[in-house]
Amino acid sequence: MRRLQYLAFAAVTLFLAPVVQAADMPPVLRASAPTVEPVASGGWYLRGDIGLGTQRAHSWHYNPNPPLGITDTTYQHSLSSTMFIGAGIGYAFNSWFRVDGTLEYRSGGRFMGRDILSGPGGAYENVLDSNMSSVVALLNGYIDLGTWWGITPYVGAGVGYAWNRLSPTFDTGVVVGVGASSGMINAGTMGNFAWALMAGLAWDVTPSTKIEIGYRYMQMGHFRSGAPCPLCTTAVVNYQVRQVNAHDLRIGLRYAFGVVPAAAPIVARY
Repeated sequence: MRRLQYLAFAAVTLFLAPVVQAADMPPVLRASAPTVEPVASGGWYLRGDIGLGTQRAHSWHYNPNPPLGITDTTYQHSLSSTMFIGAGIGYAFNSWFRVDGTLEYRSGGRFMGRDILSGPGGAYENVLDSNMSSVVALLNGYIDLGTWWGITPYVGAGVGYAWNRLSPTFDTGVVVGVGASSGMINAGTMGNFAWALMAGLAWDVTPSTKIEIGYRYMQMGHFRSGAPCPLCTTAVVNYQVRQVNAHDLRIGLRYAFGVVPAAAPIVARY
């Protein structure tokens, strides 16, 4: 009888030992389902940008050039920096190629021009002062060059159209042997083909939100004034600022739709 009790105790001990050992083990982590990378297979996004740019122009001159009765001309000019703000919508086709359309407003630029004109009728000197602004629409394409520690370098290019405006120009002049004169030149608007090249870095703030810092070179075409006096028709072009380009520093925010966050590991307990 005592032997049967020993055998029963041993059997119970062998049966309960794995259960007790399992109770003392830590939870087992099982891998979750494969995570979905943000916009890895494409997706829509919105963007907004602000920035500062330095502007340069190849030249400026009167139209016609030279003005009637003038045989010799000297033109000088300077342009100030500009500020801009823009927004757009885009689509990422995969993890390395995306496109977007943007619309931006540029303001705060200033044109200062000086000319020295001479001819049979005498010599003249004028100083022109006008504000510059633009509305630029671009279709852009980008190549993302890979992501390291949440930072993605990119390069891109864009083409589009720029509506460039010169505000009313204050014109002060000197007629040699006669004296000083001043007047106003009407505002003028001119549309041009525009293109841009860009590069920068995008930082993953969240799976759906990125902050961009980048450089852009943009060619905006020409600016032109209106008529030289309020009583003249604005079809008469007084002067042009030609081949204006900008070197821009941009800061942008990009928000992607439909991004699925990475799933947390599944904890299985026994």
